[in-house]
Amino acid sequence: MGSNFMIAQLKQSVLKSVFALKGNFVPGLRPPRRCFDGVEITPFRGGALASATISADFEIAWAFRGRGVEERTVRSTRCRSNVPFLVKILEEESIPITWATVGHLFLEKCERSGSVLAHVDMPRPPRNERWEGDWYKHDPCTSLAQDPAWYAPDLIRGILASRVEHEMGSHSFSHIDFSVPTSNRELVRRELEECIKVMKPWGLRLRSLVYPFNNMGHHYLDLIADLNITCVRHRDPKIRLSYPERTQFGVYKSCESMNMRKGNGYDYLDKAKVFLAEAMQRNAAYHLWFHPSDPSEIFENEFRSIIRHIAALRNQGRVWPATMGALSAYCEARCKVNLDVQRDSNSVRIRLDGSNYDAARYGNTDLTLRISVERLPKKCLLRFSTDERLIEGEPDTRADSPGPALLFNIPIQATELEVIL
Repeated sequence: MGSNFMIAQLKQSVLKSVFALKGNFVPGLRPPRRCFDGVEITPFRGGALASATISADFEIAWAFRGRGVEERTVRSTRCRSNVPFLVKILEEESIPITWATVGHLFLEKCERSGSVLAHVDMPRPPRNERWEGDWYKHDPCTSLAQDPAWYAPDLIRGILASRVEHEMGSHSFSHIDFSVPTSNRELVRRELEECIKVMKPWGLRLRSLVYPFNNMGHHYLDLIADLNITCVRHRDPKIRLSYPERTQFGVYKSCESMNMRKGNGYDYLDKAKVFLAEAMQRNAAYHLWFHPSDPSEIFENEFRSIIRHIAALRNQGRVWPATMGALSAYCEARCKVNLDVQRDSNSVRIRLDGSNYDAARYGNTDLTLRISVERLPKKCLLRFSTDERLIEGEPDTRADSPGPALLFNIPIQATELEVIL
């Protein structure tokens, strides 16, 4: 057993050196310290050392319109088979992810309404470099029953019925390219507005966006923010691990770390372990992404192993599995909430001022407070505007903790925490 452990550690050490030489560990942003008289708002919920976000580019046939019919059919069939299996894997370990969904998949059906063109109310890209003809020429304008490669309310219902609270994000309405030559402000606005519209009957609020084709659309961040989207997946030419970056528009960039695939001459789980260990060392956000239409064996083997590893790290209190929306909400609350700490020999009283936090935009969240204490408290009271309740803190067991401390997860609506010593 000891020999196997040493071999595994050696493999990961070699892999880390290889990835470092490839420039995968260029330093990203560090979390700014938020500490008020011995009370810290931790970088991640639960006092975790890092977060782990997973996003799925959920497209079925829409992403593959510029390719051959055979590939599109294979991809569509695999996606439909894989999604329920993925939901099951994630349920096994209670890991939530962000499903970046092409908006058209929410539709049960659509029709041409007498026109030769589909979706005549939707603008077309100013330039299409992927095929000849109308942007919507592949849309069958039928229904889920007739063409399940283009509609997916059944799969979405399955995701939302899961015991795990997943996030439904956007991958635009029709899988547009956000690059400057192939988009404009009217197109982007209408694509995202249509996503908001088709999600509303489901009781869903759009907060996260993944750019199709991984072509960054940050030049539209002001528009994206205007539609109350709070997080985008970011592909950086150098950085793979970083604390989420808050842009001037209040939209957070979640830097992608890895995409799901088989390792080239190595176990892909080992790569994930190396990246997650590095993320924990630097208080960074790890972000794995994938296509549900990828080969099923990747999900049966590599994906399932990575999910189990993330769950083990969560159970140790070292990693917080968070959707894109949950991560941006926590980071924004951490940035905007201020604490007023009053100490005496018998208590620590912390007043929370969340007046600068826009809960309507980012959603409700919990903040984790790390409170230095000299002895265990007799009781702890959490107060709201109309009531109070007892709350218990968890001992901070981090090896690098400067002294005895307790961790408290505090709802953003709370007004005060009193720790009675």
